[in-house]
Amino acid sequence: MIVAQISDPHLTADGAPVHGVVDADEALRRTIAAVNALVPQPDVVLVTGDLTHDGALQATHRVRCLLMGLHAPVQVVGGNHDLRNSVRAVFGPFPEVDGAGGIVYAVEDYAVRLLALDASTDDPFRSTLPESQVVWLAARLAEAPTRPTILFLHHPPFDTGIAWLDEMGIAEGRHEIGALIAAHGNVAAILCGHLHRPMRGQWYGVPVLAAPSVMNRVIFSGYRDDDTPIITVTAPPGFVVHHWSEASGLCSTLHFLDGHAENWGTPCPDPCPPC
Repeated sequence: MIVAQISDPHLTADGAPVHGVVDADEALRRTIAAVNALVPQPDVVLVTGDLTHDGALQATHRVRCLLMGLHAPVQVVGGNHDLRNSVRAVFGPFPEVDGAGGIVYAVEDYAVRLLALDASTDDPFRSTLPESQVVWLAARLAEAPTRPTILFLHHPPFDTGIAWLDEMGIAEGRHEIGALIAAHGNVAAILCGHLHRPMRGQWYGVPVLAAPSVMNRVIFSGYRDDDTPIITVTAPPGFVVHHWSEASGLCSTLHFLDGHAENWGTPCPDPCPPC
C-alpha cells in the first residue's frame, strides 16, 4: 500500500498570498502535480490539516476544488486553522460518532486501516483529545486487533522542543491514546502535520511522522521600522510518500519541490526535559 501525505495547504478565501508572501494556491497546485507524477501512484492521499488559513467556508471549498485534481482518492482531517463546520460541510458527510467529538472516522478500503482523529478545538492555540475519542479509538482497535492500522491527525502527539509550537500541543488525552496504542501493537504509524517541517520519532513504540508544509516554511525574523514583520521563506513545498508492506512495515520518504532536500527533525524525548 502506498500513502501520499500532504499537509498544511493554508489556502485563503480569496486566494491572497499568506502573510502577503506565500502563494498557497500555486504551492498546492505544484504539490498536486508532483503527487500525480509519482510512479506507481499512491492508493490514497491523506491531507493532515490546516486546509485553510482562516477557516472560511469559501477557502475550504477552494481547497476541495484543487484537491479534486489528484488522481488518487483523498481523505482529510482539519487543523487548528480550520473550522470544523466548514470541513464537515465541504468534505462530509463524515460518520457521526456518538460522543466522540470532532471529526473522527475509519477508512476500511485498503490493506492498512486508516483511523482519523481530531485534536482541534474552538481555540486555535489549544488542542486536546477528549475522553470520547479515547473511548472511540479503544473500540476501533479492539474490533480489529490484528489489522495493520495508521492513525492520522493534524497535531503531533509529542513535544517538539520548539516552545511556541509545544504551547499549542495536545494538552489532554495524548498519553491515554498512547497507552492504547502500546497495548494493541497493531498501529503501524501516526501521521500528522502542524509543524511545517519534517519531524519523526518514536512514541509509545510507534513511529510518528510529521509532514512538511505545502504552504512552504516561513520564519519571522524581526520587524521593519514600520512594524511590519520580516518574513523569509526557508523551504519550498514538500510532502511524504509512505510505502507499507507486511514484510517490512512502513518506509517513509520525503519529497520536496525545487530540488530542495533536508533530513527529518527529531522531537524531544517525551516528556520533554526543561531547557
